[in-house]
Amino acid sequence: MRIALRLLAAMALAVPALSFATGAWPGSRPVRLIVPASAGGSLDTLARPLAQAMSDLSGGRFIVENVGGAAGMIGANNVAKAAPDGYTFLFGAIHHVILPIAYPKMPYDTAKDLAPIGLIANVPNVVLVRSDSPFKTLEDLVRAGKTSEQGLNYGTGGKGGLHHLSTEHFKLLTGAKMQAVHYRGSAPAITDLLGGQIDLMFETMPMALGQIRSGALRALAVTSAARSPALPSTPTLAEAGVPDLAVTTWYGIFGPAKLPPEIAERMRGLIVQALGTDKIKALWKDYGATVDGPGARDFPGFVASELRHWADVGRRIDFKPGE
Repeated sequence: MRIALRLLAAMALAVPALSFATGAWPGSRPVRLIVPASAGGSLDTLARPLAQAMSDLSGGRFIVENVGGAAGMIGANNVAKAAPDGYTFLFGAIHHVILPIAYPKMPYDTAKDLAPIGLIANVPNVVLVRSDSPFKTLEDLVRAGKTSEQGLNYGTGGKGGLHHLSTEHFKLLTGAKMQAVHYRGSAPAITDLLGGQIDLMFETMPMALGQIRSGALRALAVTSAARSPALPSTPTLAEAGVPDLAVTTWYGIFGPAKLPPEIAERMRGLIVQALGTDKIKALWKDYGATVDGPGARDFPGFVASELRHWADVGRRIDFKPGE
């Protein structure tokens, strides 16, 4: 009897694996991709075509749900607390490894409560000034920051975000005097940059490309390790004299921590297939996005290393959340 019971229990545990292996997932039930931001931003812009591609490839329904608020923590917490059944995922980004620095008392633990599934894209950031700025090169900007009595004003999309910490790191490495002006998102910061209220800002390439191509803004450098095909004449920070700072905005998909390995692997396969479609490749090229590097080879390991890296950056720049 005991042997029979153990055999039945083993068979029951094997059923989910068998059903996923035979393609029952995702089935007819919609798979939610939670975008922890409002519609129209860079997360949303990348998530929607990817969801459509995964729907087409799987025969299922992948839908984007925008759940903004609390710097992305509300949407991420929804996924962290969701049932690990393969129907709720987070379309996240680099800011999920930065949030623990800015918000020590989060409702979830990024390292323990979210399972990294796969890299979606790497997008360079750009150092931006107005087209009529006196700063023609990054060297000009750093020199002004060192010699100006008042220093330079730089804009960010919010305190404690990627561009805030990146610019503070830049400031530390170059010795330039700079003061942060925080906005509620990138759009108003770009507006004030165009209007002359601030001197510079770091921004993701998709958000800035239109203004760069129209001639309204000038890109002094890209923050990636290599030049971007989207802006081939723009030097990297290293080429412009700042060799110890290289950062890209990466995007990826996460699931709840206890997601069954079979579903995680199926989802990972769908991501790879979707990124290989002609439509996605063309869109990503237009955005200046790539899918390569350590995040593409080992996304869970990459996320763990990023958590350590940004915690170290926070210590180096002496970032204090309450200030």
